[in-house]
Amino acid sequence: MSLKVNSPEDLVKIGRALANPLRVQILLMLTRKPTFIQDVAQSLHIPYALAHMHLKILEESGLIEGSYVVEEEPRPHLRKVYRVKDFKLIIDKQLLEQLAGSSK
Repeated sequence: MSLKVNSPEDLVKIGRALANPLRVQILLMLTRKPTFIQDVAQSLHIPYALAHMHLKILEESGLIEGSYVVEEEPRPHLRKVYRVKDFKLIIDKQLLEQLAGSSK
């Protein structure tokens, strides 16, 4: 499935998401298996809030998606698990010309 890049803003969101080495590292981690925020934070030795911020940027770009699962232990609660979406990203002259034409 191709990532929908319908506007220059969409391209900026994807570029911003991939411009940070930590986000690329998270993307590679999620490629191996779906993961919770806490696990991302622990694996990368970063604060939970920072992991959450990076995951939010990746999710808003369309590169990953999150879904909620019910955890029963130690008490019933919801946790959000993140996974890489199936995508293909091609940035070529044709796409750029299309975006240039739509932003006039």
